[in-house]
Amino acid sequence: MQIDTARFSPLLAEERLRDLPYFLSRTAFVVSHKSESIQTLLQVLWYLPIESPIIVVTNCPEQDRQEIETSIRALFTAHRNVYVIHQKDEGVAQFFKFHDAEHILGEDEKVRGGKGEGMYIGTLCALLLRYPQWIVFYDADNLVPCTLLEYTLAIGRLFLSSPASHASLDSDTPPLHNIRICWASKPAMKNGALENTLLGRCTRVISPIFTTLLTEWFGPSHGTITSSTAGEQAMTIQTAATLRFSSGFSVGTLQLLDLCYKALASRGSRSKVLLQQYHSRSPHFQMKKEEEHIGHMIAVSLGSFLVFQDDLPPRVEDHLLRVRDELGLDLACPRVYPPLQSLDLEGDEGFVQHYRVFEETEDRETRLEMTTA
Repeated sequence: MQIDTARFSPLLAEERLRDLPYFLSRTAFVVSHKSESIQTLLQVLWYLPIESPIIVVTNCPEQDRQEIETSIRALFTAHRNVYVIHQKDEGVAQFFKFHDAEHILGEDEKVRGGKGEGMYIGTLCALLLRYPQWIVFYDADNLVPCTLLEYTLAIGRLFLSSPASHASLDSDTPPLHNIRICWASKPAMKNGALENTLLGRCTRVISPIFTTLLTEWFGPSHGTITSSTAGEQAMTIQTAATLRFSSGFSVGTLQLLDLCYKALASRGSRSKVLLQQYHSRSPHFQMKKEEEHIGHMIAVSLGSFLVFQDDLPPRVEDHLLRVRDELGLDLACPRVYPPLQSLDLEGDEGFVQHYRVFEETEDRETRLEMTTA
């Protein structure tokens, strides 16, 4: 397994940006939305490229979904390739029932609420579009979304410089490539002043356990993990189809564990796994969560390690239990959803078109030819 920590100076190097239109036209952006105001969501969407398919998965009050679509139609006429899917949509639930994936449904026979479930839906839609080579996940609770410009440019540069990004999805052992954003700082207001924190409260707890795990699994030369719970991340479409998803906030940690575990299982084979942690220069402003919410996020992140309990080295188990006891947390395995490549999605391409905000007025192949001309 290869782990790189990337920083760019400068970011806007002309020779590195020539292939950017190619990257943007073949990258799906999945935006996770729940309780953020519609205005906050729209500000995030404004900073996403018009060449890219944008998939908004929302778990907002159902009466707000129509207002989101109406606002997008009014304000984003240049973004023709936008999809809005409500997490509790009946059509989505029926799709998973048809594909024998009913464990993602709750007692109400609809998809369970949770970030991981929303990302699962968004990735499904990106796969059914058939042409994206990459997928980027952003959260809607970004209060200064111009930071997404830096993230997108950096992600594009990293993917375009990696041979793993261009491998075929049909390959027997496709290389896996995951890029995770590490914020420069996470400022918060305290007593009327900005207070800069280098790592989030959850990341400070989870990342050291990851670093211990990597040392035990792969040796001490694999570096330090600083992106264990990254909300902003990207993958090749092959990676997104190969990794498992999990419930709620556990998904970020579970998928990183799954990536590392696949590297462990494939040692000695031709399969390659690349994790890149991009250290942004931009501070990340988001809504301040209560301590109770952060405690829940830490607990479910730690619970993700239990999915791999049979393969955890003793040092990692001890570290995990020590943190659990120090913080007084109850740990439990999250629900784990199978990789999307295990579902038979042949012939299901029409499903995602039901959620398209604008009618398609131009042939997609023509647009792709224009971006590469």
